[in-house]
Amino acid sequence: MEKRILFFGSQITIGGAQRVLLDQALWFRQHGYSVSVAFYYDKDSLLEDWQKKVPFSIRVIGSYQKGKPVHNFFGLIKGFFHLCRFIRKEEPSVIECFTHDADLIGLTAAWICHVPGRFGSHHGRFHGLSGKKMSLHTKVINSSITDKIICVSERAKNQALEEGIRADKIIVIPNGIPLIDPNPDTRKIKRLEIGLTDSNFAVFNVGRLVPEKAQNLLIEAAAQVTALRPEARFFIAGEGPFHDALQTQIIQKSLQDKVKLLGARTDIPELLQAADLFVLFSETEGMPISLMEAMAAGLPVIASALEGMSELIEDNISGRLIPFGNVPKLAETILQLIDHPELRMNLGMNAKQTIRDSFTIEKSCQIYEKVFFRGDSSIN
Repeated sequence: MEKRILFFGSQITIGGAQRVLLDQALWFRQHGYSVSVAFYYDKDSLLEDWQKKVPFSIRVIGSYQKGKPVHNFFGLIKGFFHLCRFIRKEEPSVIECFTHDADLIGLTAAWICHVPGRFGSHHGRFHGLSGKKMSLHTKVINSSITDKIICVSERAKNQALEEGIRADKIIVIPNGIPLIDPNPDTRKIKRLEIGLTDSNFAVFNVGRLVPEKAQNLLIEAAAQVTALRPEARFFIAGEGPFHDALQTQIIQKSLQDKVKLLGARTDIPELLQAADLFVLFSETEGMPISLMEAMAAGLPVIASALEGMSELIEDNISGRLIPFGNVPKLAETILQLIDHPELRMNLGMNAKQTIRDSFTIEKSCQIYEKVFFRGDSSIN
């Protein structure tokens, strides 16, 4: 019998969960599996662009319009039945769902359609998730609808336990990423593209523009850093509802020539080659893909001292960990790394080796393969 995996996500947008989904689908296809990919809706109108970049079809099964609850209610019913029809047509032996919303829709549809292997995932807690939806998600995961939920870090596991998900339902499989070797020409091209000169020191952040990513604190630190090191430039790549508030903050602090919002980007691995330092000062994270990509690129990194980050970073060895919210300490650490190129080089080299040793897409998907098709849940 052909082994087919259905990867199901809630929305097509630039995000870590979406990146993990596509990377996994590509790995399994390259290793002889049949794969199907579906999303509930195309939030950012990226379907056509994404479809050109992958060797498998991507299906959108529903629609969503902000501020139209009646439309969305009937759209959800319609989309659910579309997903059921798609599952019966594709006949997957395994479904893996990404994010809480995808778990609720995809796992239920897969259970109704008798998909043998049904796996949810937990990539970290989202602030916008209502209590009712979280409670329903917990019930679905703890029931016979779901075989296991895969948490991408110990922090995500602890959050799942706090949500009431049973320990016997949880498997921890760290994220992995494809490795890309830096290219000096790419660095030169990308720096020119975003207006950097050879004398500029570039600090990058990548993530959705939402409160929990706390880019506002990075901008606070940028004001302190650039007052002392005017050659420093800060770039934030991502899009989201916090955009206008962040732009207003930049203007109020007269940082328009020092801090740039780059918007949603589909070239993050290449863009990171323009950077000299990467900062992810989030309030909550699972195991962030953007941080892993920065480490894989050999960048020195600074991150909040959270479980999901500390699983990747050994403080003072492969990066720096700063208590969340401590903006003066963040600014001080950025200044220290600007002034000490040898320290930056050592941190970057160790960060790159950490990813190569433990967090590649190959290592991650080999564990998924065992769980999906050999019933191996003893990896923890």
